[in-house]
Amino acid sequence: MGKAEIGKAELARLKALAANRYWGEVDGRAALDGLAASGLSMAAFSRATGITARRLAWWRGRVAAEPAGKIEFVPVEVARPARPASDGVMEIAIGDVRIRVGPGFEAEALRRLLAVVAEPAC
Repeated sequence: MGKAEIGKAELARLKALAANRYWGEVDGRAALDGLAASGLSMAAFSRATGITARRLAWWRGRVAAEPAGKIEFVPVEVARPARPASDGVMEIAIGDVRIRVGPGFEAEALRRLLAVVAEPAC
């Protein structure tokens, strides 16, 4: 078998492939592999096998559009959101002063306290 020809068995396989109306990815790749191995132009390969140049071009585009490499799913573990360690207690730091405020605090009292702490010392 020379560089620009197709062996009898391969030609029979490709002609049978050409007769199929619907192709899957395996069929498309087989036709493209046959084209590459034959050394023929797309037009000459099409004439020899009965696979239309349009179909070959479509599969070439589809295969080229696929991402390179294998796509794999990897296991992931979903973690629960971190809970506040203080069970709802807030800590406010102003300079060296730290104020801890628990749930149910009175907002107006906190405002007055913060205003006093924020005043400059005498």
